[in-house]
Amino acid sequence: MRTRRLGRTGFLVSELGLGTWPLAGEGPVINYGTVDERQALAVLQAYVDRGGNFIDTARAYNNAEAVVGRFLRGGGIRERIVLASKTVAGEAAETVPRIREDLEASLRTLGTDHVDVYFLHHPPEDPGVMARALDAMETLRREGKIRAIGASIKGANVTEATERLADAYLGSGRVDVLQVVYSVLRQRNRAVIEKAEAQEVGVVVRTALESGLLTGAYRPGHVFAGNDHRARYDRARLEHVLRAAAELRQFAVGPPYRTLPQVALRFSLQPAGVSCLIFGAQSAAEVVENLDVLDLPPLDPGIVAEIRRRYGEQTEQANFF
Repeated sequence: MRTRRLGRTGFLVSELGLGTWPLAGEGPVINYGTVDERQALAVLQAYVDRGGNFIDTARAYNNAEAVVGRFLRGGGIRERIVLASKTVAGEAAETVPRIREDLEASLRTLGTDHVDVYFLHHPPEDPGVMARALDAMETLRREGKIRAIGASIKGANVTEATERLADAYLGSGRVDVLQVVYSVLRQRNRAVIEKAEAQEVGVVVRTALESGLLTGAYRPGHVFAGNDHRARYDRARLEHVLRAAAELRQFAVGPPYRTLPQVALRFSLQPAGVSCLIFGAQSAAEVVENLDVLDLPPLDPGIVAEIRRRYGEQTEQANFF
């Protein structure tokens, strides 16, 4: 498993990290359907067995932190893992004190005395609230309860507003890591990634597989079950993405690339400023398939150029809300 520098944090992280939202069981947050705990633990084990060391979770992911905590305690491998979690507090001034409360709860659930990267899950836009939230995060870092401060640029959509928000956090000089959406179909954040690289801010990319829509598992016309968060997607935009996935498979998948996810993952890993790409999986076999992309050479420059030509200006069309 190759590693990359996570900006100025000092951490070396696996090129592919494991996102745990798909492992969350039923709860208040709409997710990807039911995954039993034994299956979830098998996913985590498969990832670590292949040399992965970056696990991303959150307080908001139903019971995902609890599953990760049981896995870490059972495997005795905490010191090998770069562990990231998130707080939903801090978006409004009155919730800033809850950042500490959220972290303390996460530490208990995860069974650890610190989190390596702690993200604001809903980073505030108001400059005054932003300053207060980052003050709270810096206090937690001085206390040793977190090692690095992150901002997960919120929202399922990628827009001019989310790009401005990312720029604001980069401009603050107070965040060590950004988490952003970047995929074949939503390339708008490429400029953000380049700015972060120039400032030695780590970048964790999410949604490279567009919540599974770029896996090839779904055809145009597919209807998701009501307990699947993708059932909320705008129907016309969902159809656009499913048609684009079919098109991408036709022109981009070819030796040595065998599958659509391999193409999508490798494309999102291409920018030099990307430290780590997190993917989700609901089975050990999916983990192995996704990690196999690291054995492949970079995408052919001609394929990359065609992906940029076809989809580089289509980010808004692939936003689901």
